[in-house]
Amino acid sequence: MATNIVIPQMGESVVEATIGKWLKKEGDPVKKDEPVVEIMTDKINAEIPAHKSGVLGKILIGEGTVVPIGTEIGVLLESANEPIPEKYLKGNGGGVSSVHSSASSSVSPSPSAPAVVPAVEEEDLKGVKTSPAVRRLAREHGIDLTQIKGTGGGGRITKEDVEAFVASGKAAPAMAPSAPTKTPASPSGPKQPIPAAPSTRPSGPREEVVPYAGVRKVIGDHMVRSKQTAMHYTTFDECDFNSLVELRARLKPQVQEKYGVSLTYLPFIIKAACFALKEFPVVNASIAGDKIVYKKYCNIGVAVGRDSGLIVPVIKDADAKNVLQLAAAIAELSKKAHSDKLTLDDIQGGTFTVTNAGMFGALASAPIINYPEVAILGVHMIQKRPVVRNDQIVIRDMMTFSLSLDHRLVDGHVGVQFLRRLINYLENPWEWMMTNV
Repeated sequence: MATNIVIPQMGESVVEATIGKWLKKEGDPVKKDEPVVEIMTDKINAEIPAHKSGVLGKILIGEGTVVPIGTEIGVLLESANEPIPEKYLKGNGGGVSSVHSSASSSVSPSPSAPAVVPAVEEEDLKGVKTSPAVRRLAREHGIDLTQIKGTGGGGRITKEDVEAFVASGKAAPAMAPSAPTKTPASPSGPKQPIPAAPSTRPSGPREEVVPYAGVRKVIGDHMVRSKQTAMHYTTFDECDFNSLVELRARLKPQVQEKYGVSLTYLPFIIKAACFALKEFPVVNASIAGDKIVYKKYCNIGVAVGRDSGLIVPVIKDADAKNVLQLAAAIAELSKKAHSDKLTLDDIQGGTFTVTNAGMFGALASAPIINYPEVAILGVHMIQKRPVVRNDQIVIRDMMTFSLSLDHRLVDGHVGVQFLRRLINYLENPWEWMMTNV
């Protein structure tokens, strides 16, 4: 009996996906649990497996098309002799090829499927899979991307691949600016002409236009949905990191030598957040229709920036982990994120998110809530500043935290108290570190 291949639910906030690549052609045999098609969302790239053995009878939605979650995208038959149900014979007929045959081609979804929007693949004219930022970097260094082997998912060329190629000395040297032409000085003018600024503009068109589609568009739509749904407000507060700087300096070499873990400030911040979330459970909650869901656990999302777009892997049960376990979990998830090896489980179930803009030198920011959560903590650069202590001006290691919250659930005075409590934990780490290293 013919059955449908359907885009599965991939998290509370994921509402659509892009068909990346069909791994089987119409008529190909398929084994149970064998990957049939690749899909992309703002959260993750994933493969949809066959739920039973059979034959891929018909491809209903072609590659590079954006479809809502739950859309029927293909038909799986029990055998090659089984006829395709008549309702699917009026589909695109040409499967994947109809998407690429011409600019005017269109894809007809199955009768029960919602409307779909065509998208453009993330490949340039040479078939190189990468991002606009990486292509721009390659142009700046005069590099032909077809000469680079990508290490990202599906052979995608990353920023790190280009930088490694440049460092290897294989990249073409930058052209030196031509010397300005000398002209005779006029009696009333300057003795020498003003030298022209060296040109740093890449050759080619003055503007580059790329599709707003695929993963980038899904991320953008998710941010718009968060802003339009959650009633955002942001509170800021300063934290004195002097004690924590001293503590980390003592622990870091020992931890590295004994456990092979690089100890940053982020696991301390996450641990302090877990303590504060237990005291202010409304910040660890979410709104589901006409109900408020209070989470008795802390699944902390950690935002990771990549060339292909921001992703938020989740540390499950972070409140049950000590600082060293959190440090190891952060390192592992970050590594998987940058190599496109995150699983669906790695990015689902978050209750509170931390985003670190300080690693890029930012002193303050107002992050957008990772909906349907109700709060996100902004971490920034630790900076030596003059502050007053005991009526004396002293130099301290200071950081400005930001906390964006959903005012539908978290009142202003609660958000301010939560952030102040988190900071108290960080300013007095000796009180809790003995049992949480």
